[in-house]
Amino acid sequence: MKRMAKTGALLAALVTAWCLVPAGQVCLAQSSEDMKTLMKEIQEMKAAQEAMQKDITAIKERLIPKPPPPFTGADISIKGDPVMGDKDAKVTLVEFTDYQCPFCGRAYRQTYPPVVAEYVKTGKVRYVLHDYPLAQLHPNAFKAAEAARCAGDQGKYWEMHDRLFGDQKALDEKGLEASAQALGLDMKQFQQCLDTGKYKAEIDSEIQAGRKLGVTGTPTFFIGPSGAEPDKFRATKKIGGAFPYTAFKKAIDDIMSPPKEEPKAKSAVKPAESPAQKTPQQGATSGG
Repeated sequence: MKRMAKTGALLAALVTAWCLVPAGQVCLAQSSEDMKTLMKEIQEMKAAQEAMQKDITAIKERLIPKPPPPFTGADISIKGDPVMGDKDAKVTLVEFTDYQCPFCGRAYRQTYPPVVAEYVKTGKVRYVLHDYPLAQLHPNAFKAAEAARCAGDQGKYWEMHDRLFGDQKALDEKGLEASAQALGLDMKQFQQCLDTGKYKAEIDSEIQAGRKLGVTGTPTFFIGPSGAEPDKFRATKKIGGAFPYTAFKKAIDDIMSPPKEEPKAKSAVKPAESPAQKTPQQGATSGG
């Protein structure tokens, strides 16, 4: 700042001196050294400004993440994951979720019920949960994910899933214990499962899998035809965010009944002309 002020003052002095010189006269000899100094200062200021602009650009790139590339499909493993619905369902839907995420809570309240009612319970879709707790934002999410899986050991995964999303403010240690008691779980077995971190490695693995698939936030959904293999499927559609039910309905329906391609318009073909029939007079004339 001091350098800029000094340069500005020097520039102003030179401009003033220039204005005081009579018309037709130039004080080159008197101001040559000052001009050299000024030019040097200007070059230094320009270089400093360019360096500052590069720093600003670098900061923006770090703070503003680049949008992910368009989703073109991916194979997703669902081996060992909590699954709801018919194993032979035509469509598979995987949700990467965080029990403390408010947007996941909104999806649970607004989108999850109609999807389950119309597609899961009717045998059309199998619904799979992948845990993707954002621990830096939601400190209770990872333990909540473990609690759901520990409840699954006693056949109550989806019941715990519903309780956790039903009250996202009760995900601390006391809240998880209260939910387990309300579900009638064997508390000793449940607590041991939590204390030993039985499912920690599995949840960590799902987080890594999500990152490879381009999951940057929750909830994120992948939808695709189930295929012949029970432990994986080919996702053809990605929905990132708590979108309304209509978005899921369209994605699922398009997989179940792909839209038919419009037939290509055929070029107009001139019908073949039948041979002109000869009249008796023509036949006589031609010698037929």
